[in-house]
Amino acid sequence: MILIVDDEEQIREILKIKMQASGFDVAEAADGESAVSLARELKPDIFILDVVMPKMDGVEALFKIKTDPTIRNTKVFLFTGKGDPREKVVEVNKKFAQESGAVDFIRKEINLNELVEKLRKTYEEIKKEKILRGEIES
Repeated sequence: MILIVDDEEQIREILKIKMQASGFDVAEAADGESAVSLARELKPDIFILDVVMPKMDGVEALFKIKTDPTIRNTKVFLFTGKGDPREKVVEVNKKFAQESGAVDFIRKEINLNELVEKLRKTYEEIKKEKILRGEIES
């Protein structure tokens, strides 16, 4: 399951439609605080986590996710419409995201087909990790 977290309802709806059409199960939350709470209940495989949100921003939510033993293995994509699009700045943001425990830092302008491919690749990695941990058979 993918948990889409964004305070903009239109963004959540666009992502939800695309993800469901691509075969993913989807849940959604409007802020980081709700997302962390919902994640403890639903145990999603992947977060698409907006960076700028009310109540609890995406970076704070990421830190809460990565320190919570019940959801810390969840893969997180930081997702933002903010930030400088220049390549050097994008690389700094990606490095920050990865060092903070996220899979990637993605700008909202991403081609949705490219996003789906990133998610499929991540699901393959999740499957391999679960096999190594003995949670599922190969």
